[in-house]
Amino acid sequence: MDRTVKARWERTSDEFQETADVDVGLNWGWDDVDSDAFLGDLEGKHVLELGCGGGQDTVALVERGASVTGIDLSREQLGHATALFEAHDLEIDVAEGSVTSLPFAADQFDLAFNTWVFQWVPDLRACFAEAHRVLRSGGRLVFSMPHPFFSLVDPDSHELEESYFDTGRHVVVDHREDYPNMVTYRRRVSDVHTALREAGFVVDELREPGSADPADHEAGPWGESPPELRAKLPRVLIVAATAE
Repeated sequence: MDRTVKARWERTSDEFQETADVDVGLNWGWDDVDSDAFLGDLEGKHVLELGCGGGQDTVALVERGASVTGIDLSREQLGHATALFEAHDLEIDVAEGSVTSLPFAADQFDLAFNTWVFQWVPDLRACFAEAHRVLRSGGRLVFSMPHPFFSLVDPDSHELEESYFDTGRHVVVDHREDYPNMVTYRRRVSDVHTALREAGFVVDELREPGSADPADHEAGPWGESPPELRAKLPRVLIVAATAE
């Protein structure tokens, strides 16, 4: 666990939930995703959400018939999740902890799922290994994450500013008082695939949803994803894999 990542989420959780405008649903990062095709029938399935955040996806998974357990590194985020569950009259188990060291026994879950989490995980190999450990044989790992191409381009000029091969820990300084810096981890697509394979997964599907028409895109809650740029580069990478 990166302590700076945790500290930032504890500091910014309220702000994020107020401004991100994340609705209950499966928030892949792109609207036109066939969730049924990726997830299948979840009725009666035991699902682990890796990085459940404020619980919006968690509620959506329960509404699809799954029994869901969530884990997140941020106590503040879990507080928002618990409040959301209560508002929907749901009792859902959540744990505070790291996705690289899961507090669950082996062979418990049918599906491990998350959206928009792995950019904050320092050791993706450990995360995938833990997911494989807690999944039953034939269980699936399905997730979305920021596409590594998108962050390399200036959102205004659309010019390539950084190297795709400059991977690892990336820090954006937050100059506000008492705000930890934003830390993310950059990886190549091949790094993600290799980490999955080494953890014992077979990749079933890899998708880069998008459209060449700017009218099909939104700029995001903070204007960080200009439609004109999203029409040129994929913003989202979605992966489905099976535990051997």
